[in-house]
Parts: sequence; C-alpha cells; structure tokens
Amino acid sequence: MSIDLVICALVLVAIQLRISATLLSLRGRVVLACVVFVWSLLPYPWGLGAWVLSYLAGFSITSGLLAMLAIQHRMVGHYWLPVRELRTACRMLVLMALWFYPMSMGSSYEDPYSLGFGSFGFSTALLLIGLLAWVTRAYASCLILVVAQCVFRAGWLASDNLWDYLMDPWLVCWAVGWLLRDRLLSARALLAQQSSTQPSAAGWGETGATEAAGQSKATT
Repeated sequence: MSIDLVICALVLVAIQLRISATLLSLRGRVVLACVVFVWSLLPYPWGLGAWVLSYLAGFSITSGLLAMLAIQHRMVGHYWLPVRELRTACRMLVLMALWFYPMSMGSSYEDPYSLGFGSFGFSTALLLIGLLAWVTRAYASCLILVVAQCVFRAGWLASDNLWDYLMDPWLVCWAVGWLLRDRLLSARALLAQQSSTQPSAAGWGETGATEAAGQSKATT
C-alpha cells in the first residue's frame, strides 16, 4: 500500500462526506466513510482508489492535507483552522497554478517543472515563502509548503518532482471552486446584513418624524 493510494482514499472520503452531508445522519456518514476508505485501499482490481489513480493520476500531498481538513470539518462541523488561513492557502495554490501550468505547457521558453527535480534554489525559495507565511500567521500555507518538501525528500510518492507533491490539477480546480463559493457566501452575508439594517433605519426615521410632529403640535 502506497502513500498515493492513502491520499486518494482520503480524497474519496472527503468527496463522499460532501455528497452525503444532507442525505445521511452523522453516524451513517461515518460508517459510509469507513467503507469508502477501506474499499479505496484494496488492491487492483477490487479497490476503488486504484481505478481512480489509473484514470486521474496521483494526488499531491496538499490534496491529502486538505482532504483531512475537509473530513474533520464534515465530522465535527467546523474547520480546525480558521477560514482565513484556508482562504489564504487556496489563493496561494491558485496563484502558483496560474504561473506554473501555462509556462509548463509552452507559453514560455522557461520550464518551471524542471525546477522540481531537486533544485536547491527552488526549495530554498519555497522554504522562505513558508517562513514568511509563518511570520504572517498563515499557518496552513506554511504547513503545506513544509510538509510537501519533507515528504518529497523522503520520496514517499511515485513522482520524483516536487511540483507533484505541492499541487495537482484537481486540487487547483477544488481551490478555485472553494474561493468562488466563499466569495458567494460572503456576498450573501453582506446583502443579508444590509437588508436587516435598512428596516431598522427606516423605523428610526418614522419614529423621529412622529416625535417631531408631536413636538410641533405641542408648541402650537
């Protein structure tokens, strides 16, 4: 059993918990999550994870970390990390993808994918970014960068490129979707707050007008 298969199992469990969030009780979701996790770890051709990896390739270490965070959120009801840090981590992943994927597919003569084959300068730059994230209290981003490099040095995944430990296309798609959903929820909350304050302001205006009219009648 490889780490790639374990990460794939965690991702599948996170997806299953998201789909069954409104369909099953907490106990039912936990039981189904255990079934999906064990089923995903079975060897080919019985295991679900082996089939997923054969079609979608491997998932990154970051996908495994965020999958564990999503599982914890679905089990407990709140994120272990503040939403602000998760938002920062998703933005970091999207920005890295906007720079990495176009250049890797030929938009420039520079190939950033080659930096992932043990480049000391690239690893040092990522560690400095992680240190900056720690100083600014973006602990999720720091954890992603540090853990990905530690696992890369240990060589636990099938790939020998650091980029495959940091991110994958499916993770970037999820990060974009999460940011869009977060933006939509923030806009809805702001709209609800504004709509709740407008009636109260109108009520205060009517009360003030009534009091002013009463005072004018009393003086006359």
